[in-house]
Amino acid sequence: MSEIEIESELVTFVEQARLGAQVWALGAEDGGVVVCESNQFENADVLLLWDSEEKAKAQCKDEWQTYSPMAIDLDELLDEWVEDLNEDQALFGLNWNDENVCVEIEPTGLARALCD
Repeated sequence: MSEIEIESELVTFVEQARLGAQVWALGAEDGGVVVCESNQFENADVLLLWDSEEKAKAQCKDEWQTYSPMAIDLDELLDEWVEDLNEDQALFGLNWNDENVCVEIEPTGLARALCD
């Protein structure tokens, strides 16, 4: 992704997340969520988030077919998830798609974008 594509995707994600006051992850029955390895950084985990239930649901296939979209309120994301991921030195991956591509961003970077 080019810098312009990354910026555009981040802006779109933030706008949609604010509009719905939530983001979406893929959750398992045992409470786990989909995390994958970073495409951009060595030894970094990425928690995948989507700005809509439809986009999240579209990825519930193949290895993730047993997962289902799970809503996360923005307040919960900002109050709990950001700090936890930051401590774990993990990233958020925004709107993972069928090409296995997403914008990877540090938790505090996403928090700043959502709060601006």
